[in-house]
Order: sequence, then structure tokens, then C-alpha cells
Amino acid sequence: MKIISLVVFVTALVFTTTTRVSAQIDVNINLLPQWGPAEYDHVEYYYMPEHDIYYYAPEKHFFYRKGNVWISANTLPYQYRHVNLYSTYKVVINEPKPYDRHAYYAGKYKGFKKSHPKQLLIRDSHDPKYGKRDNHQNNKKYSKPSQQNSKNIQHQSKDNDHAKSKGNGKGKKN
Repeated sequence: MKIISLVVFVTALVFTTTTRVSAQIDVNINLLPQWGPAEYDHVEYYYMPEHDIYYYAPEKHFFYRKGNVWISANTLPYQYRHVNLYSTYKVVINEPKPYDRHAYYAGKYKGFKKSHPKQLLIRDSHDPKYGKRDNHQNNKKYSKPSQQNSKNIQHQSKDNDHAKSKGNGKGKKN
């Protein structure tokens, strides 16, 4: 009788744990951007070694350096307009605040700065776990810098010199 009770208990425990893990994975998969690599079920951060940029998937925020300070923003600033999120190589890092160990990751993945294997993207995957997705999700990859869409990780004062730009001179004439 004790053996049967133990088997029933272990089976119930395994089923409950599997269901909980499956639900967490499904939630994370739906948060991943279209430009993310398709072979991962869970992602906290993407590190893009070509540009020394991190992307925090749960909050949809980029982390990039401005001087010695890591900045968090929902879009990349204008100086990153050349970054193609669909073609740049992404390394999945599932640890908190990997930018705090940037020297380690930059050294470990420095070989991916110039050449790297092509990754299958979520956008191009036929895996049913990704379901039907909005192909325009997270397509706005950069923006002109503003006080509203970025914050300083170290809570230092923000530099607003970038707001004085008068454009590229190719606008409409009145």
C-alpha cells in the first residue's frame, strides 16, 4: 500500500511540475521578438556581440553602453540605426544582468563579431510552438534618442545634447 501511495504521489508531483514548467515556457516564447533565434524555449537576454548590445526579452528592453554607463531603452538610439536585428548573431544568456559581466561575455564571444553561423529566426520558423505571430512585432528597432524611451541603469543624470539635432537636411521644403 505504501508503494502504491508513493507511486501516485511521485506521478502527481511530476505532472504538476511539468505543467508549471510548460506554462512558463509558453509565456516566454510569446514574449520573444521575431528576430530572435528559433531554437530556444526560454530566453532572458540576447547578447549581440557585433554591437555589444543586450536585449532583455521579458521587458522588451535593449541595454547599450553610453560611455561607462549601461542604458536601458525600449528601442535603440539613432546611432545604432545600422544594426540589423534579423541578421546579427544573438547569444542567449539566461542569467540576471549579464551586462554587469560584460567583459566576460565580450571575451567569450569576440569571435562572433566578424563572422558567425546563420541562425534560424522565429519569424522564419514553422514550429507550431511559436503559433501565429504578428510579423511586425518589435520591428521598430531604433529611435531618435529621447528622455521618454530610455533610462540610465545607474540613475545618473541624463545627457540631452542629442535633442538639439536639426535633422539630416533631406526634409520637405516649404
